[in-house]
Amino acid sequence: MSLKSKTLKQEFTLAQVGQPRDLGGGLVLRRAATEDTEPLAQLVGRVFGRETFSEHAAAYARDLMRASHPVIGPSNTLVVEDTRARKLVSTVCLIPQTWTYAGILFSVGRPEMVATDPAYRRRGLVREQFQVIHAMSAAMGHLVQGITGIPWYYRQFEYEYALDLGGGRIAYFSNVPMLKEGENESYRLREMTLDDIPFVSALYDRDCARSLVACPRPEWLWRFMLDDAPEPRAWRTPLQIIESIDGQAVGYVAPSSEIWSDALVVDELAMSAGQSIRAVLPMLLRWLKPRGEAAAAKQNKTVKGILFAFGREHPAYDAAPDLLSQNRPPYGWYLRVPDVPSFIRHIAPALEARLARSSVAGYSGELKISEYRRGYKLVFQNGKLGTAETWQPTVEDGGDCGFPPGTFLRVLFGEKSLGELRAFYPDCSAKDDAAVLLDALFPKQYSCVMPVG
Repeated sequence: MSLKSKTLKQEFTLAQVGQPRDLGGGLVLRRAATEDTEPLAQLVGRVFGRETFSEHAAAYARDLMRASHPVIGPSNTLVVEDTRARKLVSTVCLIPQTWTYAGILFSVGRPEMVATDPAYRRRGLVREQFQVIHAMSAAMGHLVQGITGIPWYYRQFEYEYALDLGGGRIAYFSNVPMLKEGENESYRLREMTLDDIPFVSALYDRDCARSLVACPRPEWLWRFMLDDAPEPRAWRTPLQIIESIDGQAVGYVAPSSEIWSDALVVDELAMSAGQSIRAVLPMLLRWLKPRGEAAAAKQNKTVKGILFAFGREHPAYDAAPDLLSQNRPPYGWYLRVPDVPSFIRHIAPALEARLARSSVAGYSGELKISEYRRGYKLVFQNGKLGTAETWQPTVEDGGDCGFPPGTFLRVLFGEKSLGELRAFYPDCSAKDDAAVLLDALFPKQYSCVMPVG
């Protein structure tokens, strides 16, 4: 797998994703076309706006439907049309991307923009579209699907919470330090340009290295993020270079225009080696405060502070606990791994490296992992993964460890430790030897994924 190609977009013909499906009652499931862009944007704006139409969501839909979009476009978007009423009533799209697990590249399909007209809900329209989306994702060679979405809902479609999503620390406006009389800023911000890509990309890559699961950004993706397109762009991040007063670039920050739970969200912050985050933060907070207030006024929302949404861990938290005073716990990424043994074989080098550093280095033997209705068998020889395959638990052979269906993904992706799951789920168990081996293979690790789209 390579990140060198200019795009991740993969075109699919109707024959590959299935011909339009008659769902009955005049409803037809089909692939979107360019002429669906505005009707789809109106549907998404109404659904995500709830009480009022969301121009932000509508702009996002128009952006994803652009034929020039380097990742998605109409070919990877599904719609359900009421042919009698001549209107779109439901939609789902798939955003292809590449992530890493301990530095190992793997392909991911991200379902997004899931929206159904309230009058057409509870008819299985999303389920029908997810069947097609999953087939598309499999045809693209994706090992994993990941979605951010409303609580519980996507568990219906074989997804489970398995990675942290968001969370971080809040700096309240009342805690933003003011410049003293006669004091001047030691740092300043300017908009990022294409010339800054090598500098910023290196900082981003370093941050990704801290995360077990991450989403790398090749140059073409940085260029897309900086593209000053004439069309309205939703969720466009005004990337800023942090520089010293003499003009030396020392870091970058990615402030959003999003107000979430009374806070302006900052998605990324990275500094060059040897640069003090604590020295920069007061200036950054002073710069962000009026922008948060302006964004809140425009969106008719309340704002009380700035959320540094870097997940559970970040150097900024350690650098300024007095300024970033309140913790906001993360939500979660839903993940779906249709073939867990294939994914385990794919990440075998990472697992073998962990074993080599552990108290069970050189392990030889089997590990049978039960999810009660199904299971997986891993076979090791002298610390190397020989096979990983499906295995069916029985009454006579329940395996070496048991996980409620889906929850093994939380250990596989480092979101929870085996001990944490055992404390929470009475039906999560492990034999003594298996517990030691599982802890060695799948330790709890920090992840913060900044996805495509």
